[in-house]
Amino acid sequence: MDIAPILDAGDLDALNAALAADPALANAPVAEGDHAPHPIHALCDRVFDGRLGEAAALAMVQALIKAGADLDHVHAANGDGLVASAISLSCPGIAGTLLDAGAPSGAPGLFTATPLHWAAIMGMPALVERLIADGGDVGLRDAEFDSTPLGWAVEGWASPPKGSRGEQVECAARLVEAGAVVEPQWAGSERVRADAAMAAALGLG
Repeated sequence: MDIAPILDAGDLDALNAALAADPALANAPVAEGDHAPHPIHALCDRVFDGRLGEAAALAMVQALIKAGADLDHVHAANGDGLVASAISLSCPGIAGTLLDAGAPSGAPGLFTATPLHWAAIMGMPALVERLIADGGDVGLRDAEFDSTPLGWAVEGWASPPKGSRGEQVECAARLVEAGAVVEPQWAGSERVRADAAMAAALGLG
């Protein structure tokens, strides 16, 4: 059975009926153009592109978890776990629900970036704080940009990505409080120093 139309419609009752008839659907790939992600990832895709509100998607995620969704699932194309996928697709509520259910919080994926990198660049300070508390490494550099989560926060502030929640300054402040190193390129940046909030977040006098 293809549950894509059920996800498109945000039909929780239909999803529950389908899962009751075939629990394996909780982990069956959902055809999405050139890729076939996990159903939870597919729901996040729909939130990101505006087909579905996050509240409706979250209720369906909870149904998938209850039906036995594999919380250790890794996207075959980019290596991201479900938490990183939810964060990068601007679904912080879904990411939090996945963490509550026991999904891995620190596994590296695309660019060897962790969920903490993604939460920082997307401007999600509550998730940054939670991921740090869960053992997130504030000094870990990704393989593509050779940058720490703090660097991703600064980049997200300078050039907000699609779906940004706009709180990269607060993310930066929490990372610095947790011991993240402020590197010379940021400390010496005229743009950073000209912004009182970011300069304060980085502890620049």
